[in-house]
Amino acid sequence: MNVLVVGCGPLGSELCISLEKEGHDVSVIDPDPLQFDRLPDDFSGYTVTGIPIDQDVLKEAGIEGCDACAAVTSDDNTNLMICQIATELFHVPRVLARIYDPRRGEVFRQFGIHTVCPTNLSTAAILSMLTNRESLGTVYIDCATIHFDEAPAPSSIWGRPLGHLCAKNDEESGLFGLLHADGNLTLAAPSSKVKIQADDRMIYVKVAD
Repeated sequence: MNVLVVGCGPLGSELCISLEKEGHDVSVIDPDPLQFDRLPDDFSGYTVTGIPIDQDVLKEAGIEGCDACAAVTSDDNTNLMICQIATELFHVPRVLARIYDPRRGEVFRQFGIHTVCPTNLSTAAILSMLTNRESLGTVYIDCATIHFDEAPAPSSIWGRPLGHLCAKNDEESGLFGLLHADGNLTLAAPSSKVKIQADDRMIYVKVAD
């Protein structure tokens, strides 16, 4: 796919790297050229410096030929405007916005824009650790209901790289990551070389609808 990522902060840069590793053609826009330093030296995607709601900037980044667009800047309103432009003016088939304010999710849905809210995800994880729940609970991403569960890492996989387990994930339920004893989370990825420790917790995700 040809994918346009708008915003090259911590999330946007990691998204660009992951997309390129999967073989997609990636373009990324950011008003601050220093943000592109987050990308590795061997990144072969196209970087564009400019105001992301400017149609000429979007065209320079190749939005007219994009299959998907992800607006992941730090501003919810900017992400909404980018997604509206991508949908209504350039007819991009897949458009997604990262939003921080969960209350804005309904507003975005009224415009037909899919959203991901890290605030909801973080709240669920923090609540789980504070209350020592056996299950991480449920969060909502756009119109989907996502269930998170955790379990101790079995002794049979201690010392193995996390990436070796990712290939076993299916489309409906799979490994989301490792929750370490110090509270840090390592996301599951085929390239992950992080070794599973005895005190790690396995985080699983399942899409309910």
